[in-house]
Amino acid sequence: MWREWFNFRQSDRRAILILAVAIVAMLCLRTLLPRDELRLAEMTDTVAGQLDTPIKEEPVVAIRMHRFNPNVADSLELLSVGLPSRVARNILRYREAGGSFRQPSDLTRIYGMKDTLFARVKPYIDIPTERKTMKNKLADVASLSARQSDTTRRSHPYAEYMRNKLKPGEFVELNTADTTQLMRIPGIGPVYAQMIVNYRRQLGGFHDVAQLHELEVLPENIDDWVQVTEPAKEVLRINHMTLTQLRSHPYLTFYQARAIVEYRKREGNIRNIRQLLFLEGFSKADVERLRPYLSLE
Repeated sequence: MWREWFNFRQSDRRAILILAVAIVAMLCLRTLLPRDELRLAEMTDTVAGQLDTPIKEEPVVAIRMHRFNPNVADSLELLSVGLPSRVARNILRYREAGGSFRQPSDLTRIYGMKDTLFARVKPYIDIPTERKTMKNKLADVASLSARQSDTTRRSHPYAEYMRNKLKPGEFVELNTADTTQLMRIPGIGPVYAQMIVNYRRQLGGFHDVAQLHELEVLPENIDDWVQVTEPAKEVLRINHMTLTQLRSHPYLTFYQARAIVEYRKREGNIRNIRQLLFLEGFSKADVERLRPYLSLE
């Protein structure tokens, strides 16, 4: 083999050596370049993504200092008294987690609430020391509406927003209202409105406004703005529904639904609602809560 190598002309041997060196160099570069290229591609994608990501604009809300209750105020009202959007979001998240404000100084626990900011809004914080009666609440709303001039209503985004809210003496029908109508309730925005609609669908309708308090994040005074005049139409046909269908109702646990299905297999249909008291996991309170929804047909 080596003898044949020397049979080539010197120019041919030089060309073969150059080609071999080039092949070795390409193999070496192939093991090195992909990492660098991958890193460069990642950096390029990151920069491109940052450049393509639109800058979120904070909502422009005219500042108009007025008395507000941080326990029920929505985001627009918080922004309208000069609170930064980050602080307003932190207040709403604190309330959604079950927190409440009993006195103005409690607001200093909110992340982002600086001393200078708190000193500016403190004179306008209005936290009732006791639950107001419906008459007092309506009087407060009427007083607030009277202080707003027609010019302010037309020019202020916040005033325009508040103008769409329910007036004293107006109510929303719980079983027929859509999200747009529910958002007219003071303190209710799109998230809470959708939450109410979803819960109504799961229940099959509301029988009493007090059922709204089962959604603990809703404003405490929401039952002052709603009423139930249309009866719930959906019923639980417990002698025909499957385990999955029974379990989907908010008032039935998996174990209660399974107890109903197993009883039907052993004894046949349930003919009296009180029979549920003898099943595993059912208390008297559970049966009474289910009573408006049950059908023994």
